[in-house]
Amino acid sequence: MSVLTETGLITKIVGDIAWVNTRSKLACSSCQVSSTCGNGILEQYLSGKIFISQVQNELNAEVGDEVTIAIPKSSVTKAALLIYFIPVFALFAGAVLGNFFWRSELASIISGGIGLIVALLFIALNNQRIANNKQFVPKMISKKNKGFDPKAFESIEVKQL
Repeated sequence: MSVLTETGLITKIVGDIAWVNTRSKLACSSCQVSSTCGNGILEQYLSGKIFISQVQNELNAEVGDEVTIAIPKSSVTKAALLIYFIPVFALFAGAVLGNFFWRSELASIISGGIGLIVALLFIALNNQRIANNKQFVPKMISKKNKGFDPKAFESIEVKQL
C-alpha cells in the first residue's frame, strides 16, 4: 500500500492530539505549464501557507518536534471522489431525470440543481463521520527531536482546511 507523507512541526498538544503544521508544496514550481494548469494556479494561491493537521500523538512527540505524517493514497482518492464525483453525478442525474419525466429544459435545470443541493447536504451531514473515519485521518509515523521554537511560526499566515 502506497502512502503520501509530509513532514511538519508540532506546535501544540492537547491531550493525545498533536497539532502538526506543514508547509504547502506542490511539484509545480519547475513545470513549464504551471501558469495554466489547475495545480499550478492552486500552488500560487497556497504557496508558503501553513496547514494544520490534528494527529493522534502515538509517538509521544512534544511541541517543537519534527514529525512525518502519512495517509494512504487510496484514502485521498476516495475522499476526492466523494467530494468531487458525488455532487457532479447528482447534478447530472437530476438533470437527466428532470428531462426524462417533464421533457422541459427548465425542469432539467431545476432538478439538476436539486440533485446538487441534495449531494452537498449529504456530504455536509456526513462530514464529521467521514472525518473521524480512521482511513481518512493522517497518522504520525516518525519523529525527530528538533528542539525547535514553535514561536517562529507565529508570523506565518495559517490556512486551515
